[in-house]
Amino acid sequence: MAESALAAIQRRQIEIGVGELLLTDDFYMRLEIAERLRHLIAHADPTLDAKQLSEVAQDGLQELGLIPNTQL
Repeated sequence: MAESALAAIQRRQIEIGVGELLLTDDFYMRLEIAERLRHLIAHADPTLDAKQLSEVAQDGLQELGLIPNTQL
C-alpha cells in the first residue's frame, strides 16, 4: 500500500521531532519532545511506512522504545 500525503507529512514531523530531541540536552524538553513523538506515532495514518524514516530517526525511535526492531 502506498503512503498517503498525510502519512508523508506525519513522517516528516516525526523526523523533525527526533532531530529536535538530538539537539537538546534539557531533560524537560526531551520529555516534552518524546511525548509529542509518542502522540504522533499513536495517531499516525495507517499508511505511514516506518521503513521510509531516516536511519537516524529509526535509531532515535528505537532508543525511546516507540518502534520495535521488527517493525523496520
